[in-house]
Amino acid sequence: MSLLVIQPSTKCDGSCLICPWREKFGCEGVMLPPLALDILAENLNGFRFDECVIICPNPFFHPKIDAILDKTQELCERIDMFVPISGLKNVARSGQLKKISNIIHALVILVDSQKAMTSSVQTIKNLLSFGFDNIEAYIPLGLSFDFAEILSLIGICRRLGLRITVGPRFYEKAPTEEFLKKLAKRENTEVGLHYGVKYMYHALKIFFDDYPVTLLTSPSSESCKALYVNPYGNISKCPHSKPSIGYRHLSTEHLRKMLFSPCPLSQNTIQLTPKVKVSFVTQDGVEIPSDIMELLELISQLKSFRAACKALGVSSSTYWERIKELEDKLGVSILITVRGGRKKGITILTGFARNVLEEYRKVREKVLLSLHT
Repeated sequence: MSLLVIQPSTKCDGSCLICPWREKFGCEGVMLPPLALDILAENLNGFRFDECVIICPNPFFHPKIDAILDKTQELCERIDMFVPISGLKNVARSGQLKKISNIIHALVILVDSQKAMTSSVQTIKNLLSFGFDNIEAYIPLGLSFDFAEILSLIGICRRLGLRITVGPRFYEKAPTEEFLKKLAKRENTEVGLHYGVKYMYHALKIFFDDYPVTLLTSPSSESCKALYVNPYGNISKCPHSKPSIGYRHLSTEHLRKMLFSPCPLSQNTIQLTPKVKVSFVTQDGVEIPSDIMELLELISQLKSFRAACKALGVSSSTYWERIKELEDKLGVSILITVRGGRKKGITILTGFARNVLEEYRKVREKVLLSLHT
């Protein structure tokens, strides 16, 4: 996966406790020159990133955020915009909701404390009531994390129906093993397998009473094609790497070297994360792949095909076609959609699909046990 990380500004209100950028740049209000993205695009020669992250401090403080978003849309397939929860009201007042909702994949709220989250609940409800439903909560997992507070934050986000990610501050490592040990002692919590990469980190799903939460673990060094653009217009692999090239001196050769250089976070210490995919094959050679199995598990818990696809971050139309194609090959139905009712319809698994899912869970449990013994 290729990733472009853009920090448009250093200006912030100073109230976001988890911000790693203030310590480096201060709050003097440096603004990224939009020309830097124009020159970056010229030297990429048509290359498009799979994903872009517009990262804090609050990007809405940049007076030309519209121009930055427009150019970023040309450079990337998908855009996630991070905002501190302390600046969420600025988003609601900015009058740009309609514009950004048509451009970004998700508005990601950096939730740094229970107090800040509680005071922002009404603002989030207002955003949701306006039809702005692509909101995700990002809960940082620092070295001295408060487990009880993280569980409390997850509970608040669940009640709001938000997608939830728990992970490190950007370009840092998180104490994932300690967090998972604490989770193992908690009832009604199920840990899944690593399913892919999100924001340059390996990702796995955790189910809190059947509610899916993404946990980001170790940095993904495999094929790490990433670039970082700081507010001064300097471009590098990431803040930890050298060299950093000013946009006026950028060349295609510089970008090629940066994109294909190794991940600085993974240097000196080699971290290996098991990545196991469980799929099934019938006697006739028809495969039920691992991503379909994970989708079926989410549908069994959420009772909604669309919600399950949204939790996985995949296209519902694409996966609906894949399900129908698989049903044709198998000669049996996998999903049943029931229309009407209080929730305007639900999607459930057929008996065949439930049996396959049960077998999938047994195999997954055996794999997890073998990894931790």
